[in-house]
Amino acid sequence: MVQQDDDRNFDRPMTLLSRPMIPANIENDPDEDDLLRNLSTGTLKFPDNPTSYTFNLSSLNDQGIIGNGFYGTVYKMKHIETGKLMAVKRIRCNNLEPKEKQRLLREHDTIVNSEKCANIVKFYGAIFSEGDCLICMELMDVSMDLLYKRVYNVKHSRLEENAIGHIAVSTIDALSYLKDMMKIIHRDVKPSNILVDSKGNVKLCDFGICGVLENSVAKTHDVGCQPYLAPERIATVNSNYDVRSDVWSLGITLYELATGVFPYQEWRTPFDQISAVVQNDPPYLEEGGTSNFSLDMVQFINTCLTKEVGKRPKYRHLKYYSFYLRYSIPTGSTPTPEIEQARQVLGFEAVDTRNHPVEILG
Repeated sequence: MVQQDDDRNFDRPMTLLSRPMIPANIENDPDEDDLLRNLSTGTLKFPDNPTSYTFNLSSLNDQGIIGNGFYGTVYKMKHIETGKLMAVKRIRCNNLEPKEKQRLLREHDTIVNSEKCANIVKFYGAIFSEGDCLICMELMDVSMDLLYKRVYNVKHSRLEENAIGHIAVSTIDALSYLKDMMKIIHRDVKPSNILVDSKGNVKLCDFGICGVLENSVAKTHDVGCQPYLAPERIATVNSNYDVRSDVWSLGITLYELATGVFPYQEWRTPFDQISAVVQNDPPYLEEGGTSNFSLDMVQFINTCLTKEVGKRPKYRHLKYYSFYLRYSIPTGSTPTPEIEQARQVLGFEAVDTRNHPVEILG
């Protein structure tokens, strides 16, 4: 049994939904198809624009596929009336299994109710058309997995420590918001689910497999990207787990971004993964060296990669570490020159990666 979190009482944000939140277990809910249809707002609402725009499929100009998820395809689309570019996830709902419908509803609810979090992609609106659900969201420039692969593998450069710090703080703030304000755990933290735009803003996406926390504990185990799963999720299939499993995934992600390589060799079988992650020592970042990693960053990432879950910190503890404090921006404060530089570099690399997709190596 995983140690439970004692922080159980949180103020919830006001919901933006006009329908009830989905039940924890929707598989046998006879009204799930009606809930899917009720996702449709029929209007688009953009930040810093007081006007709401009624829209349908003909209001959007398709500019090509930019990604694929568990149950849908993401397109870059332009709202013809305003010229606003959006990321639009299109899901063919008629072919969805009950569990996939649950994921769709969960992702929709998470994005809509995360409006106040600066580090989660924004929701603009949704429509239900010809059996498809289209969820319109903020368009970012590129995912971190594509960005770092271009920086390290193509340009033979590296991400500096301030960029890693900015990414770490932005991701922790998003994950902490999900836990504290919505009582959910992301469960799929990895570079491809961390997005960057041309201004260097870093945001979390893809909430289809988020799990509801009951007394701060999640109970389902059949979700998540295998290479980033924490040891406790691999070794003890029937045990509960909490946000510290996402802290491990964040540690793997930050190690990968700091070094340009995934810390484990490719696994051929599940037994290889168990041997590497559960039985062997965890990845370990070393201070100094050719990359000149600071002690603060090394301690932060290595602490996230503590193999024993009871000794691994939760989000609120990570926020006391010097590395987090150095790159966090308190409410009402001005970003430090280090953070501004990190944003500029990430923004430049995001645009450069977006403009040279065929040059990215695996």
